Amino acid sequence: MHSKNQPNTAGPTNGKNLAFSSHYDAIVIGGGIQGVGCAQALAAKGFSVLLLEKNSLGSGTSSRSSKLIHGGLRYLETAQISLVRKSLNERAVLCKVAPNLVKLKSFYLPIYRSQRVGPIKMAAGLALYALLGNLRRDARFSYVPKSKWSSLGGIKQQDLICVYHYFDAQTDDRQLTQLVAQSASKLGATIVEDATFHQADRNTLGTIDIEFSCTTQATHETNLNASTSHKVTASVVVNAAGPWVEQVQSKITYAGSGPNIALVQGTHIELDAPLNDGIFYIESPIDKRAVFVMPWQGHTMVGTTESQHTGDPGSPLASDVEVDYLHKTLLHYFPNYTGKLIKRWAGLRVLPQPEEHAASTNRPFSRQARDTIVHTDNAQRPQAISLYGGKLTAYRVTANDVLMEALKTLGPGSASIDTKTLPL
Repeated sequence: MHSKNQPNTAGPTNGKNLAFSSHYDAIVIGGGIQGVGCAQALAAKGFSVLLLEKNSLGSGTSSRSSKLIHGGLRYLETAQISLVRKSLNERAVLCKVAPNLVKLKSFYLPIYRSQRVGPIKMAAGLALYALLGNLRRDARFSYVPKSKWSSLGGIKQQDLICVYHYFDAQTDDRQLTQLVAQSASKLGATIVEDATFHQADRNTLGTIDIEFSCTTQATHETNLNASTSHKVTASVVVNAAGPWVEQVQSKITYAGSGPNIALVQGTHIELDAPLNDGIFYIESPIDKRAVFVMPWQGHTMVGTTESQHTGDPGSPLASDVEVDYLHKTLLHYFPNYTGKLIKRWAGLRVLPQPEEHAASTNRPFSRQARDTIVHTDNAQRPQAISLYGGKLTAYRVTANDVLMEALKTLGPGSASIDTKTLPL
């Protein structure tokens, strides 16, 4: 059923003058980090893969994250042990395969008298974090001596009890997405931007009929965008559409509905003055949420918020309320900072819908599971594999989970390249 891909050196395309195969082992819908990760994993196993992205690669949530490859220290509070262990291991993998893009950074965690999480509880969490990271040097923590507090970007020292130091990593999320896409393309996957998925139906032969269209940009001669319709078949469809997962799921006629989810908006702001080379993990004085203050391209970035989004997934907007929340949190801890706001943006995360009692609190998503839900239409022979949620850090593991499901239908692949060792 599977076929070995031929190397594709052209990279992602917008479909112009592209001759599609009549059949693909797998079609992936969505060109964010999860989608390109799935395309890479499937292509590395030797399967023919077509990825359809309706805009440009990484243009949605995968370019609007906190730019962190992190173990998820705060998830220990909700006992998401396996997610933290997995994320710490993946952080180590990504630092090896993409050393020029995924880089360890010093993280500083100040503890004040009025904080929700005190110094003993935080130290216990950091110790567990180190254990889950196999006590590697980059997983351990230490105390910052009081004599060095003055070098921490002008952080407020009133009521400051202690400052912890540990490591996590930072990346350019969209560039990482593009590099994984290029890797998938070199392995033979066909990746098409400006491609709109329309429908998937199971046919009498047991494969899937796929309908989609490609838009090519206007030329100087025509000044008109052109759209071409296409029909192909596939053995497996992977729904990696991120915030659009439910819309895509409804167009896969045999797939059934997935879990009850919420679209959660996270806003970031960028200010024009640098603060410190390290990243600060602070607790908002407004609602006790975790907020990161970090260097970004010579500026300072602050994020993120969590509020339920109910509109079009394609148009999340950073509200004035969210911007004010982040700015007040920044100035609470760095009262002498004078940088000016130059940019704001919002992205959407897919999380399980909170229980009714949690939804009425000021932190309704604080205890929600953050790991990806892999939903299939059939446990024995899945032909629709859908991703609900997804962490940037763990994209490669999620892709491997999808691959394991796809193998039930596609059988063993004709190649055995391990993405864990594949340089980006």
